[in-house]
Amino acid sequence: MVNSAMITTYYRHIRSGKLTTLEHPKAGSWVNATNPTPTELAELATTYQLDLGLLTDGTDPNESPRVETEDGAIYLYTRYAYGDDGRIFTSPLLIVVGDAQIITVSLRKFGRLSNLIDGRTPIVTTQKTKLLLQILAEVQMSYTTNLNYLSKTILGFRRELRKENISNQDLINFIDIEETLNDFLSGLVPSGAIFRSLLTGRFFRLYEEDEDLIEDLSLGITELIELTKSRLNNIVNIREAYSTILAGNLNRTFRRLTLITIFMTIPMIISSLYGMNIPLPYMDRSWAFVAIIGTIVVGMFGAGWAFRRNHWM
Repeated sequence: MVNSAMITTYYRHIRSGKLTTLEHPKAGSWVNATNPTPTELAELATTYQLDLGLLTDGTDPNESPRVETEDGAIYLYTRYAYGDDGRIFTSPLLIVVGDAQIITVSLRKFGRLSNLIDGRTPIVTTQKTKLLLQILAEVQMSYTTNLNYLSKTILGFRRELRKENISNQDLINFIDIEETLNDFLSGLVPSGAIFRSLLTGRFFRLYEEDEDLIEDLSLGITELIELTKSRLNNIVNIREAYSTILAGNLNRTFRRLTLITIFMTIPMIISSLYGMNIPLPYMDRSWAFVAIIGTIVVGMFGAGWAFRRNHWM
């Protein structure tokens, strides 16, 4: 199979010097397909005798982590975390362990795979089980990195709680982070179940080193789940606190407007009474105007004293 722009085949034997790119299929290789077209998926299915429907599921943006077996091949669906335009999302990744190759199918480029491709993390493609676990380790690290970023963001929001300069955008940011954390849980919780299934040895033979690595990954997933739940509780509490502060600010604004309306009502009532074209008490007295102004001032000061006495202002 000739590599296309979206499908690349890698190979490295334990005695090889470095990872190489192949032009044709070879036993013990790693085939990485990024955002493959339906035609490319059909080509993969035909070349490696795989189930086209299960391969297509690997490009479903809503696919949940799970493990399936079909005709001797193991289809492991997982999700990894990535950042895009200031937000964090998760995307599906399908890892197929076949008789002779390991195949990865992703809807978009999984950046952390470059650690394996560029040699920062040495891999041997002929060791399929170990390569599978190394890919899963990169998936787990994607959650760790992005969760650390979210944790710092949440702590920053907590420091801003003392400030009252809160906008609607802040609440939108809280909702976005809450949605991201729930998305993390949707990917992490089933992944924990997958690791427990792998430990049973039901899908492929495990060596002691493989079992140790799976146990470490399983423990890491458990810790990530607990940390995600903790951060989710934090962001919910902060969002509720911000909502309470916004509601308090709104109540104070309405209270000020109400007080201003009451203060303006006092002179309006008195001036409207003495503005009528009918005979009024003391209308012929020279001090009538001063008395009216004085009554207004006394009424406003009296209302202000009553409001302060009752802690209404």
